[in-house]
Amino acid sequence: MDWSSPIDLYCERLAPDLLAEPVNAISNLAFLAAAWSLRSRLDARHGGDLLWLQCLLALVGCGSLIFHTVATRWASVLDVAFIAIFVLLYVHRALVRLFGWPARRAAGAVVGVLLTTAALAAALRLPALNGSELYLGPWLALIILAIGCPHAAAARWLRLAAGLFALSMAFRSLDLRLCALWPIGTHFAWHLNNALVLWCAMRALLEPSTSAPPSRHAS
Repeated sequence: MDWSSPIDLYCERLAPDLLAEPVNAISNLAFLAAAWSLRSRLDARHGGDLLWLQCLLALVGCGSLIFHTVATRWASVLDVAFIAIFVLLYVHRALVRLFGWPARRAAGAVVGVLLTTAALAAALRLPALNGSELYLGPWLALIILAIGCPHAAAARWLRLAAGLFALSMAFRSLDLRLCALWPIGTHFAWHLNNALVLWCAMRALLEPSTSAPPSRHAS
């Protein structure tokens, strides 16, 4: 496999040039803005895990920005890798911080999310989804977290994140199908909305820190 070979997956890209997807590229700044906006809410008392998640939120934007400019196979892997790391770490910390699970039990659940995501992606490779089947597993995990969360304020943020993520997947799935009507596509809306999804998800983790003592399993 040639890792430097160009990839054309989105409506906006019409050539292999670095600036062939300007809207898709620039819209990734929303992830950096979301990460920056959390700086005033995060301090040492929240723990290093949330600071890592904040950094990963920014890296999600950086990885996607690189992919939508370089548009090669290696850049695609980088893009997905940062997203995957954020999702898996987030699920682990949500189970520990919001549900009070021991870290080892939460790690087992993370493996379950990974396997479920792979199974759904393999079983539901439908043209209409335009590759969004890869995100059905994380969406399902987010829904489960929202339903089971014992903290009312955190649960509201999780429900909002789950609802917004459904809209994000719609934007991603419709991108190529709407090219004739909207030449720049809708993938940029996937970026903008997902930045809000991840910001809401992070707000959920911050709620117990301000409303109740941290769990004894939180570190």
